[in-house]
Amino acid sequence: MPYADKTAERLAARERQRRRRARLKAQGEGGGTAPPPPADAAQAVADWSRERLKVPAGHPLAGQPMELPDYGVEFIGDALTHREALLRLGRKNAKSAIVAVFALALMAGPLKRAGLRIGTVSVTREKAAELLRQMQEIAEASELPGLEFRKSPAPGWVLTPDGATAEFLSADKASGHASGFDFSIVDELGLMGERDRELIAGMRTATSARDGRFLALSIRGESPLLEEMIERRDLPTCAVHLYAPEVAEGEAVDIHDPAVWAAGNPGIAAGIKSAEWMRDEAARVEATPSDRATFLAFDLNLPQSPTREVIFDVSDYQGCLVEDLPPRQGLVCIGLDMGEATSGTAAFAIWPQTGRCEGWLAFGDRPSVVERGRHDGARYDLMLERGELRTYPGRVTPVARFLGDVSADLKGCRVHRLAADGYKDAEVKDFLEDAGIRWPYEFRRVGAGKDGGRDVRALQRLVLSRRLKLRESLAFATAVSNSSLRRDGNGNPGLDKATSRGRIDLLSAAVIAAGLAEPLMDRSPRKSWRYAGAA
Repeated sequence: MPYADKTAERLAARERQRRRRARLKAQGEGGGTAPPPPADAAQAVADWSRERLKVPAGHPLAGQPMELPDYGVEFIGDALTHREALLRLGRKNAKSAIVAVFALALMAGPLKRAGLRIGTVSVTREKAAELLRQMQEIAEASELPGLEFRKSPAPGWVLTPDGATAEFLSADKASGHASGFDFSIVDELGLMGERDRELIAGMRTATSARDGRFLALSIRGESPLLEEMIERRDLPTCAVHLYAPEVAEGEAVDIHDPAVWAAGNPGIAAGIKSAEWMRDEAARVEATPSDRATFLAFDLNLPQSPTREVIFDVSDYQGCLVEDLPPRQGLVCIGLDMGEATSGTAAFAIWPQTGRCEGWLAFGDRPSVVERGRHDGARYDLMLERGELRTYPGRVTPVARFLGDVSADLKGCRVHRLAADGYKDAEVKDFLEDAGIRWPYEFRRVGAGKDGGRDVRALQRLVLSRRLKLRESLAFATAVSNSSLRRDGNGNPGLDKATSRGRIDLLSAAVIAAGLAEPLMDRSPRKSWRYAGAA
């Protein structure tokens, strides 16, 4: 029928779409719940994929049978029999292809059921559309009949004549969902934040009326939602498939080790991901340190945020470690970071003449170091055992008493200067007076937008040039691995306490100390130049 204008035509199209959704929903809700899958259902999917599906164009194996890897078949088996299932492995290990085949098996294969409903959400519209594209390309290459692919409303839909639907959503456009799903699928859960909790809760709730299943796929990332799911792996209702190198906190990872590649990439053994590519990429990252975080997160599946910039890598700091520290010789520069009730108080000392470094970290004893460590994701209990951490009665570290203890540890040393973040200039002076300490004190503003990134760059230079000498320290390694940098409008770096993953107080103190010490460090003399006149 003709329409008065384009607006009326769009409204009519939306109404037809709404009615179709309502009809499909009624068909789905009338279908009841699915019977329990047979024990060999996952293998039936694998056999069907091999016999019926083809690898789509654009892939090196285009036109060949779609062979599911063993780890994909195992995941599908758990996805069918557990209330929730997680597959966590590095990028380009066929996560999307595995789930695309599973969804096609549910809609047009051995697990087909009238009225079945699948809901998929990803971090962005583009990522959500990627799984839809995978399904469509496999279906078209395999000439699967009866599947209708739609791109509107974006990211898209898949429908079948018997009322089965797959709906695709994106976290940047949706804040929750009220539909009923037999399978809720979340792609890249590890890259979702606390702001997405309501959406993920909605995807879980959507399976309640249909006795459905919740599936999650991801690299490791830093999401608390992913970590919470991993913590539930001991529950009989939760199946967690983890593929990542075993690296202790603060321990450097050898990015050139094939065993490390294989741990996070089961697709290498399955011929899906290239070991040669991993070798070449590791060499490239070694020469381009700014890309290291991305490689660790995407390709080794280690807990990193690819967009997070760190002050330097733990392996860089480990290049400064020595078994025997050089002597306390010459002047000493001290940086101080004062904590509140939830943070620590730290001091860091550098002897410019020898490069010797020492650090002190302290908390109040309430809450306990175990409880505090559980909250911060740090082993404060081990730091306490190793003598790297001390506690004081109460909830807040008594800074004057802490400075008195540091002063006693430095007895006989000549302090060139103490500096702390200038926001607490008056408090520091009071604490020094209360402790009876007469160290020279410098008012100092630290961080991006305050000092032009001078102190951060000073510590980076001293570490990367191996001019600092430290004993192995869990406290310092933890602070480094937890750190994040932020940039001001001119690109100058500063420690970002708001987005750092845990307590970085000792690193903050080290940054201040480095800013004091670097100008006093021995440097190679510049060649002199004198104008000799015209020849």
